[in-house]
Amino acid sequence: KQWYQRRVRATVNASLPIGATAAARKSTETEVLVALSLSITCNVLEMLSLFIGLSIFSYATGMISTCCHVIGSIVLAFVLLESLSVTSLWYSFAFTCVLPGLVELLTVIVISRVQGGR
Repeated sequence: KQWYQRRVRATVNASLPIGATAAARKSTETEVLVALSLSITCNVLEMLSLFIGLSIFSYATGMISTCCHVIGSIVLAFVLLESLSVTSLWYSFAFTCVLPGLVELLTVIVISRVQGGR
């Protein structure tokens, strides 16, 4: 837990200018924790959907999801270990969590419409 708190503090410090106020630090720390929580939650949910097999018959969706999650996991670890700014964490979240989630949702809608039309 102490390691994690140090990493979050380092990410907050990397995101703020040198003379930042305590309120700005608290706000940025909350932003970092929200971004990390959403990223981890989305990665877990997407991995579960891959294992459940919602898009098992769509190879393109599976490949997009797998590639995005591998890249997202690496980027998330890199952001934590290298103390990058919180902006890079939000870009990572958008491209490696939200994008495959939308593709997965679209695939589920298309599959349910095709099966419902039979």
